[in-house]
Amino acid sequence: MALVFPVKPVTVGPIVGHTTDTTVRLWGRGSPPPVGAGVMCHGVAQLLEAGSTTPSQARYFKLLPEDDFTGSVDFTGLKPGQTYAYRMGFFYSDVEQHLLLPAVGLELQDASASVFRTARAPGSPELSLVFGSCRHPVPGLEDILSFGLPDRGDRVFRTILDQVEGGRPTDLMLMVGDQIYADVAASDKTFAQYCANYQRSFSQPNLRRLLSRVPTYMTLDDHELIDNWSMDRLHDARQSPEQLAATRARFIAALQAYRCYQVVHGPALERKHEQGLTNAITRYWYTFESGPARFFVMDVRTERYKHAQPPEMISATQLHALEAWLRADKGGLKFVVTPVPFFPDMRLAGWGLSERNDKWAGFQHQRQRLLDFMRDEGVRRAVFLSGDVHVSFWTALKSASRPDFRVHSIISSAFNTPAITPPELLFETRGILDGQTDYVLDGHGGYTPVSNFTRLSWKEPVLRVEIFDRKGKRLYETSLNLDA
Repeated sequence: MALVFPVKPVTVGPIVGHTTDTTVRLWGRGSPPPVGAGVMCHGVAQLLEAGSTTPSQARYFKLLPEDDFTGSVDFTGLKPGQTYAYRMGFFYSDVEQHLLLPAVGLELQDASASVFRTARAPGSPELSLVFGSCRHPVPGLEDILSFGLPDRGDRVFRTILDQVEGGRPTDLMLMVGDQIYADVAASDKTFAQYCANYQRSFSQPNLRRLLSRVPTYMTLDDHELIDNWSMDRLHDARQSPEQLAATRARFIAALQAYRCYQVVHGPALERKHEQGLTNAITRYWYTFESGPARFFVMDVRTERYKHAQPPEMISATQLHALEAWLRADKGGLKFVVTPVPFFPDMRLAGWGLSERNDKWAGFQHQRQRLLDFMRDEGVRRAVFLSGDVHVSFWTALKSASRPDFRVHSIISSAFNTPAITPPELLFETRGILDGQTDYVLDGHGGYTPVSNFTRLSWKEPVLRVEIFDRKGKRLYETSLNLDA
């Protein structure tokens, strides 16, 4: 007989994070203990095979004050493509975790509960995923025209969830930046303020339910920090020492909150299995695999120096890692996730030049190096996924000197679109890519300026691209032959 334990449901989450064919990482948040109670906050999770009421595995995990009482837990030894149920909650105790009763024997009556599915076996021929970006906190044009109450980006996740529950295969979801807007409306400056923003954003009911079911991978863009963030701001000679100190404190607070709410349920967190070590993170870019595809998820903010000579979007370490990753499987399906568009560029000058150069257009030296590397190494089937610009569409790029080289860029933005979005003519979708004389833009489509998400489905050698609005209407569909 299981022991009934006073476990509360998690206050944020649960989130199904990095998931392979045999493992899963689950995330949740507890709550601060009562002041003066002399107790600690502990997390607990149990895994159940489908149809069973008996836990097959269970783990305690740490929920520490310095992590805003967030944490993640790993389960291993799972089967590919299988559905598992799980429970997750938290409790207070003055007993250290290693002295607690075995977690598998607890009856978590009041815990949060959901299900997930492990990844397909390596080498599986098909894949289906959804991706998008930018949950802008203000009403969009759809809200204004319909006189509706702003849903702050939650309606679109109900649609994705409807597709999942309706039997549409969804192996994973990518959220490629601006999961929160820390610098819009109320401007966050402290760790507590950033965390409160995440708590509000991740607790919206549709998103919360979706994240509890579908393996989700995230990366940051500027609005998790400060608009158009570059690391140069930490050394801006135009600022006073007091201003620099305030900027540095804000950056550290934002990054700490980002670690707590986005990083620790993804592959960037490496479990060292050392006593007391819970968040071993040495970098924010990461790689993972799912079925037939490999993913390289870039960090384009915490290594960016726009005033370097030449400007650097990413560090030399990340660049070398990306090149090695591309070389390791030149002909396989590869997705490079870069929150700001790799191409095409925006037609902006004057006051808008800083916005144009916030994308890869402002880092042409590194962009040309990557394109030349891919062309010369014979890299095929590479697709860049990005967000940021509050519209969705795809673009193809070919080499003038090597007609057999082609790469695609797919932009998906925004989950919740503000009322003002850039018109299609603002993007350079024809002609030579700026600063890269050997590369010619060669086709585009699907321009979508309303709240939306993109679904990608792979069946060799074709990548099917579908763009849906937030209510589920399919606005665009095309098939890209990655071998053509």
